[in-house]
Amino acid sequence: MLQRLPVGVKNRFYMWHLMRRFGEIPPNFHPISHGLHLHNSREYRKADVIHVQWAHAPTLGPAFWRAIRHEKRPVVWTLRDMWPFTGGCHFSGACEKYASGCGQCPLLGGGGERITSDDVAFKAEHYGPQSVFVAISETIAEQARKSTVLCGRTIHVIPNSVQMSQLRAMDKAQARSALGLPANTFIIASGALNLADPRKGADIMRHMLNVYRGDKKVHWCLFGNGLAELVDPAPENCTGLGLIRDDVILNQIYSAADVFVMPSLQESFGKVTVEAMACGTPVIGLIKTPAEEIISHGQTGWLAKHGDADAVVAAVETARALPVALLRSVGVSARSAVIDRYSPEAIAHRYIDLYESLLSAS
Repeated sequence: MLQRLPVGVKNRFYMWHLMRRFGEIPPNFHPISHGLHLHNSREYRKADVIHVQWAHAPTLGPAFWRAIRHEKRPVVWTLRDMWPFTGGCHFSGACEKYASGCGQCPLLGGGGERITSDDVAFKAEHYGPQSVFVAISETIAEQARKSTVLCGRTIHVIPNSVQMSQLRAMDKAQARSALGLPANTFIIASGALNLADPRKGADIMRHMLNVYRGDKKVHWCLFGNGLAELVDPAPENCTGLGLIRDDVILNQIYSAADVFVMPSLQESFGKVTVEAMACGTPVIGLIKTPAEEIISHGQTGWLAKHGDADAVVAAVETARALPVALLRSVGVSARSAVIDRYSPEAIAHRYIDLYESLLSAS
């Protein structure tokens, strides 16, 4: 009877079983369990190149992996996070067990479980000789090279593309007026799907909001869910806009800011960093994250020590101390640095070159 259930239901049963055994499990953890038989599709059978753009458990089940293992055509795997080489987590946080084969997973209580080590062994066994790997940042590529699953494999780096057509450097006064933001203050913008997510730098943001609480010369503009969980009460000099799905409003937020703060501790790429820079706004990010690959320190933004909230505050103060014209010129340089490098056309050509090289070799 279980075999007749939809894949999504099977996976929910599987995760329910894990939670009964190990307790609460974060949503970004899911070892291989049940998946779609994508290898039976007409598109798969007729393709010259197989490209797995998004690898995760609810889609890729054991049957698909077994088909990939024996594939003769080139198979390209885009590494959008760490799941393709871990025992089930999409982001490992401070854990580096993926470099030694997983097992004793802290998410499963750290005991003698074999689920994660078996998951890692299965992946290592089923990536066939035709598999080629593309990380969307050097950060992810370095982690993949350290893993027991992909060590020794060639890892290409091709970043995500960012749709630039809606991103322009608006007049700051016009953008602030449209959002109801004060005209003559130093505006710091930041945003995430969940502002209270520790991986997104919630502790850094909480510290900064309290540092500038009551400072009438500074105003925050934040977008995303979780502001009340991040800081309660929110400072009076903070405008929370909630989750934004409108590209025009996002453009206004990025353009209205004097600086954009990207406090994430662990990212696979850094889309909002590129978006803010494309709108002519310098970004403050952390070293040891993909921000380090996007931002040129002191030229298109600033890089702060990883996890150091005071270092991020110091970077903000560096930006505040600049003459307005000089700060604006940093923003102009930021836009120039990303507008062509991350365009869909540029990234598409890099993939086309990769496909052509793989097909000519095979």
